[in-house]
Amino acid sequence: MLDAVYAPLVARPQWMTSEEASRRLGVKPETLYAYVSRGLIRSERVPGQRRSRFLAADVERHAARSRAGGRAGGLEVVVETQLTLLEPEGRLSYRGWDVTEAVGSATFETVAAWLWSGERERVDFEAAGPALAAARRVLAGTSGLAPVDRWRTVLPVLRASDPLRGDRRPAAVQATGRALVATLVECLPLLGHEPAHDRSIAARLWPRITAAPPSRRRIAVLDAALVLLADHEMAASTLAVRVAASTWADPYLVVQAGLSALGGPLHGGASEAARALLREAGPDGSTAAEAVGRRLERGERIAGFGHRVYEHRDPRVAPLLARLDEAGDTPPATRAVLDVVASRGLPFPNVDLALASVGEAYDLIDGATESVFATARIAGWLAHAIEEYEHALRFRTRAAYVGPRPD
Repeated sequence: MLDAVYAPLVARPQWMTSEEASRRLGVKPETLYAYVSRGLIRSERVPGQRRSRFLAADVERHAARSRAGGRAGGLEVVVETQLTLLEPEGRLSYRGWDVTEAVGSATFETVAAWLWSGERERVDFEAAGPALAAARRVLAGTSGLAPVDRWRTVLPVLRASDPLRGDRRPAAVQATGRALVATLVECLPLLGHEPAHDRSIAARLWPRITAAPPSRRRIAVLDAALVLLADHEMAASTLAVRVAASTWADPYLVVQAGLSALGGPLHGGASEAARALLREAGPDGSTAAEAVGRRLERGERIAGFGHRVYEHRDPRVAPLLARLDEAGDTPPATRAVLDVVASRGLPFPNVDLALASVGEAYDLIDGATESVFATARIAGWLAHAIEEYEHALRFRTRAAYVGPRPD
């Protein structure tokens, strides 16, 4: 039963055999090797063997272009991008900048600029005064909404307040992005005090998602989460963003599309499910086995574990948990759950578990981890929009009709 539960999360191999690649493309092996000779598909010799293997990403890209080998129920959209590289063995990089290096040397603001322009520069994010005031007025009566739901509510107001929203030039989108992120963060009600002399997005977000007192190390943990979550290639919300941008929707509509797709429990809400697991494990982690066992008994996937792309590890987990450790704040429940899951040979932890650990460590409000995810991912979404604005209406997929035929 567990194999069936985790099957959708099993990473696909990075390489294909000649038989697999030929079948996927619907061509003969001779044609496959012709693609290789033309530089369309990369191949290499299998270590210790006389046969070759073929890069799966190239095969999928070519299959998408030729519309050969499509599969109903397993839709794949391959989009060429210079932004983010996911490697199944467990590496993630932004424009060639490994995230484990980035998180140790740069702030979220610098990483956002790198994604948007390829420049490693820190530019402050400042809210637009009139737009912020309008947002706060609209949100004055929304005390029962989670942070991201507040943002979904207020985005049309922010859009209407920007008469130049249709400017899709890269520099304009970057300026809009900086103001939009700052405005969305600052329109949330304060639960505590903003850290003095720190205008980073992490420092401004902190007192709006927890009443816990801030410190330099705690803000560094939150900033690390923003860096690690800034983009993740073609996730569901990013595909939604790409589709919206392909129609030349303005940046506000692009972000709204992303927030809408993010809202599902299988995407942005996954970290909240992982928080529930940690809470069930108990403050000291003493009931971790019971919490995991209940999910196994019900045949459920254990939130915060397994991944669709990575084969052995999620590269975002170790850096974020390391920051928590440096601050002395890793919840005992996290260590206990990791031990129980590892002892049973279950899948490795993913970033949702690490983000949930941040949520539990600092008593973040309900829905706060999704807001951290969204704050970070807006940087990636707008980077993808900038890239997509160079094209027009690229997405017109076809359906594989399986219903009744007309008489």
